[in-house]
Amino acid sequence: MPNSPALKSALALAAMDLQAPLIQDTLLEDRQFREEYSIGVDGVLSVGETCFNCSVLYGAVRRALSGGHLEEITDRDGQEWKVESAGQGEELPRFLLHREAQRLALPVEFAGLSADRRTRLDLLDKAGADVNLPRDSCELWRRILHRRPLDDHEVEHLRVDRLDTPMGRSSAIGLEIEGGEGSPSTLVPPSRRYFERLVGKYDGSSCIGDYAGGGGKSLLEELAAWRPVEGFLLSLLLSSHSSLPDQIGVDHIDADDLLGAFDCLARSGDRLSQLGAIEVGFRILGARPEVEEALGRLVQEIREEGAEGQTSGYALLSALFGLVNGEVSRMRLFRSEPPFYRRLAALSQAALIYRQLVELRVDFNHFIDWALGWPQWHYVQSLADMRVDPRWNPEYGAESLIKADFLGRVSIAGSRFEENLKGTALYDMVFGDDPSSVQSLIHPVHSFLAGPLEGAEGGGIDLPSGLPEKIEADLKAEEVGMPELISIGTLALIFRIQPKQARLAGDVLKGATYRLADLEDKQQLVAAVMGLATVAAVSRSPELADHLRILCRRYRRDKEHTLGIQEALVVCLVAAASHPGLEEWTEYVGDWVTELAFGELEDEEARIVNTYLTSLCHVVPELWISGGQADAALKAFMGQ
Repeated sequence: MPNSPALKSALALAAMDLQAPLIQDTLLEDRQFREEYSIGVDGVLSVGETCFNCSVLYGAVRRALSGGHLEEITDRDGQEWKVESAGQGEELPRFLLHREAQRLALPVEFAGLSADRRTRLDLLDKAGADVNLPRDSCELWRRILHRRPLDDHEVEHLRVDRLDTPMGRSSAIGLEIEGGEGSPSTLVPPSRRYFERLVGKYDGSSCIGDYAGGGGKSLLEELAAWRPVEGFLLSLLLSSHSSLPDQIGVDHIDADDLLGAFDCLARSGDRLSQLGAIEVGFRILGARPEVEEALGRLVQEIREEGAEGQTSGYALLSALFGLVNGEVSRMRLFRSEPPFYRRLAALSQAALIYRQLVELRVDFNHFIDWALGWPQWHYVQSLADMRVDPRWNPEYGAESLIKADFLGRVSIAGSRFEENLKGTALYDMVFGDDPSSVQSLIHPVHSFLAGPLEGAEGGGIDLPSGLPEKIEADLKAEEVGMPELISIGTLALIFRIQPKQARLAGDVLKGATYRLADLEDKQQLVAAVMGLATVAAVSRSPELADHLRILCRRYRRDKEHTLGIQEALVVCLVAAASHPGLEEWTEYVGDWVTELAFGELEDEEARIVNTYLTSLCHVVPELWISGGQADAALKAFMGQ
């Protein structure tokens, strides 16, 4: 009987055994495939810490939905449970698993097993609206639920679909943290779909300003149309660049609700959303004066909290940003998108986690220590990103620099909407002569550094009139000392340094046979080479980058001022940003790392180089071509 169902099923199972596990799982999740080949699948579902066979649990719920009577089932450890209704008087049927004093709640999605169409559609209307499930997902599930009850696999798919939303994820994070846990897969879901719902789908924009007017604006409009207050609060998670709060409207929010939202942010908001709320508040203050008092409390939060110390909200935001950006990079979720988009997603998720920590009154000290204990993929990825975003260095993610950036943004927003602030207490808080005013706290350099979403080529400020000529005269002088070299590195943090000026700096190094005159100590050496690497990066000067490689080679062997292996690697990666093309970048990094790998190394130094190289090759796989020889040499040296 060549066409018998049993034979077809056996052949399909035999063919599947030859496939990779991922392909097997994909086929088994396909309802049409299972039905065509008569393949039954019985999964395992965990409810709390207890596991059940799906066929047993789902079957009991279906019978309870049909007859309303108490069902008894056995878990995989042989313990008996009762399935009881917990939804009397509610819009949707809900169920509990009951055993002695234990109560385990089943997900609301189990209502989709009901034979009653109205019950199933009510599930979608209520549960979908609660988490702002996107329209395309709602339409897909509506077609299924209109025709029939969900099958066992679809119950889990619907649950994950709802979880893959900011509201769903926020609840899951809160529950896990409340239970004393905090797994990276919950805090940073391995789901591109989730992050697209958090910050909007990438629309091809080359910079954050364009994205704010495109994909970002579309998402903010969708949130405003969903629920006024909840949508406004979710919108503020996207406040990592001022162009996005500029797109947030509040005309649809009545006075009481708007004031309540600002009060909530002032009491227990995350730092990023508080900053966005200040920018929105300054813009609308003339038309919505009811937010003035809450705005004052927000400004006070931003300016008065010390950036240093474990209790700092800036320290928490910095640690969370590193954790999330590192995990997203490790999973390579957005490898094809510009760095600004991944960092927007990472900072928004960091702010969402921050809110849960504040709401649950979690000890910041403990959580910061835990977050900083994870491998620092963030640091390596950010150094690699400098090829595209040369003006943002991962060191700028330190808490003190985050605070400086926030104060700068408050000052800029105050200047943009100065007329709205005049005559209010806010004006003195921002522009007053008091030492605690925002304007008084502005750092002359740190407050003007590029933010994490604005480090792309073309940034920076034009050098003031006369300064280019002075820089060139200083670099052409008969004797060029450390002050001149450090000065151009400092200027490069904010201003546009031209390739001509970078070449002159390289000529200085070459003319001095790669010895730095008047070098006082190791700290000054690091400041000089890092500053010059920054000049090479922002001016896109391969010539200066090549000179720096020779300079670092010389100071790796210097007896008095030795450049450490990690310092040399960071200089290499910053200077590599002088090559915006991927092929040129990988060749430069690969050659330099290969030179280090074949040089004189201590055991710990070899481990550091190997860690950097393997991490870099993970986030930029093209680097294996030029870095493979170094990898082999390091593994041989370490005996691997």
